[in-house]
Amino acid sequence: MPASVTGMIPTSFETVRKHRQSVRVIVTGGQKSEAVGRPHITNSAFAQALVQSIERSQIFAEAVEGQSQAGDYLLTATLFTLDKRAFGETVKLEVGWILRRIDTGVVVWQEAIVSEHAEGSVQVATEGAARKNIAQAVGKISKLNL
Repeated sequence: MPASVTGMIPTSFETVRKHRQSVRVIVTGGQKSEAVGRPHITNSAFAQALVQSIERSQIFAEAVEGQSQAGDYLLTATLFTLDKRAFGETVKLEVGWILRRIDTGVVVWQEAIVSEHAEGSVQVATEGAARKNIAQAVGKISKLNL
């Protein structure tokens, strides 16, 4: 089973500030088809989890998904690595994050975040790794002075 949207949304957030601007979210690098016993996250599911996480944390006034021209900022998340460790149900996820102003194209934050989670099935471990990655990104964005 691919990672579920609700399973990837953090239950709490450590934020510093809330930005009054809006953000558009685009996710790339996810898998379209599932390989049995392997971690699996679709672009759509990760994007939905990210938008809902931004809304719940309130780090931006509004978050939208997709290719529209809406938003003051563009947050791109690229899923680089999604691996299951050889022993146990530990999943490692690396996501490349880029936040840029839409009007100028200037990059205001860029970072690769690596997260791991070990719990239950591959699906549960995958959701946990994604949840941790999203929580870290939200926390880091909240520290920016936009």
